[in-house]
Amino acid sequence: MMHNWRPRWTLKIGLRLLGLAFLATLWPEGRALTALAHGHPSVTIGQLSLAALAFLCASGGMALLLMGPDLWKPVRLADRWTAR
Repeated sequence: MMHNWRPRWTLKIGLRLLGLAFLATLWPEGRALTALAHGHPSVTIGQLSLAALAFLCASGGMALLLMGPDLWKPVRLADRWTAR
């Protein structure tokens, strides 16, 4: 059963601003990753962690910026995917 889900305008703006904030963190993360990787031939756990954080911030930031609250909008499933 689907409910009539309508987010308020404050939620729409807030989630998109959160997406922008995630994207804004990419600049310092990228600079820190460049500083860590400069002159080191091997990859450390810190570099991998920072790269993973940058990937998550970029992916989540773009999803929130473009979709906003529609990421949680209910969708109708086909009958074959629901329990009978």
